[in-house]
Amino acid sequence: MNDDARFFFCLSGFVGFTIFFVLALALHNNASMALLHGSFGCMLFSICGRFLLGLLLRANLLARDVVLSQDGNGDTKLDLSSSQNTVDPTDPSLAATQAMSEAATKKTMVEAKA
Repeated sequence: MNDDARFFFCLSGFVGFTIFFVLALALHNNASMALLHGSFGCMLFSICGRFLLGLLLRANLLARDVVLSQDGNGDTKLDLSSSQNTVDPTDPSLAATQAMSEAATKKTMVEAKA
């Protein structure tokens, strides 16, 4: 996940907390009740923001994977993801397995001698 995506998740939680806190403070005139409602709002908006972020990132991955290449006739479809040696980006277990195998096979640039 991109670093900007993490900030979007935190921002949506902050907006939810602020909205629910201000509304509860105006309705109840009690700071502890407003804090409780604000925490529920933070959780609700964070979950909704996470869901929305997942939809946006999934659509971005699908749009990136499908590449149309036009030749003389204009009917050739080229899929670049099949020509590269990558795993399915939507399956985290396969991506983690590939990352671990790459990390295990890479040699360090500096070897310490005792």
